[in-house]
Amino acid sequence: MKKTNNLFLIMLLLVGTLGFVVADEEEESDIPEAKKVGFFEDRMDRIKFAFTFNKEKKIERALTMAEKRLAETEVLAEEDPEAYERAQERYDELVARAEEILEDMESEAEDAEDSVENIERVARIQNKFERHRSHADEIYTRARERFEANNASDEKLERFEMFHERALNRSYKMEERILERRENIIQKHKTLTEMDDEELEELLVKIEDDEGLKAAREKRVELAEIRVEKLEQIGEKRLEMARERLNNADLSEEEKAKIRERLEDVEMKLDRFGDLAKKRIATRVELSEEGAENLQNVVESELSNLAV
Repeated sequence: MKKTNNLFLIMLLLVGTLGFVVADEEEESDIPEAKKVGFFEDRMDRIKFAFTFNKEKKIERALTMAEKRLAETEVLAEEDPEAYERAQERYDELVARAEEILEDMESEAEDAEDSVENIERVARIQNKFERHRSHADEIYTRARERFEANNASDEKLERFEMFHERALNRSYKMEERILERRENIIQKHKTLTEMDDEELEELLVKIEDDEGLKAAREKRVELAEIRVEKLEQIGEKRLEMARERLNNADLSEEEKAKIRERLEDVEMKLDRFGDLAKKRIATRVELSEEGAENLQNVVESELSNLAV
C-alpha cells in the first residue's frame, strides 16, 4: 500500500510538472524576489527544465533559473559567504547551459520561408538574452538599495559588486554569442534570397518590430535611466555619510586614512559607473532608433568601455 501511494505521488508530481511544460509561453516574467532558493523549488525547476523540449523555451527557463540565483545572492551576500559562492557557481552553470542550447539549435534553411523563420527565432532569443541583462541590472539596483537601508559593510558591498561585474561581463558574452548566430543566419538568408543590403535591413527591422524586440528595447532604456538615477543617489549618499564620519568622529589617523581611501574609491567608481551607464543608454537609444544594423558595433563598443 505504501509503495502504491509513493507511485501515485510521483505520478501527481510528474503530471503537475508536465502541465507547466505544455502551457503556452509565459509573458515577460517579473524579476524574482530576493530570497533563498529552497530544495523543493530547486528540484521542481530542474524537473520542469528537463521536461522542456522546445529549445527557445528551454533557454528562457535556464535564464529565469539563473535570475533566481542572482536574486538569491542579494540575501546571501549579507548572510552566508559559502552559500553565496555556490549561488554564483549555479548562476554561471545556468547561463552556460542557455548558451549551449543556443549553439545546438539548427539554423539550416531549404528555402526563403525557412530562412525567415530562423531570423524570427533568433530575434526572439535575442530578446530573452537582453531581458535577462535588464533583470540582472534591476536585481543589482534593488540589492544596493537594500544594502544601504541595512547599512551593509564595505566588505559585503565589495563582494556583491564583484559578482555583479562578473555577471555583467557574462551578459555581454551572451550577446556576442547571439550576435554570431544572428550574423550567420542573416548571411545565409542573403545568399539564399539574393537580397540587397537595403532590402535585408528592411526585413530585419520588420522582424524586430513584429517580434516585439524594438518596443522591448525602448522600455528597457526607460528602466535603465531610472536605475542610473537611483544608483547615483545611493552613491552620493554613501559619500556624504563617509565625509560626515571623517569630519565628525574622533578617529585615529589610521582610521581616517582608511576612510579617505574608501572615499576616493567610491568617487572613482561612481564617476566610472555614471560614464559607462550613460554611454550604454545612449548607444541603446541609437540602436532602438536606427534598427539592427549597428548592433555588433554597439556591443563591441560597450565591451571595450567595460575593459577600461
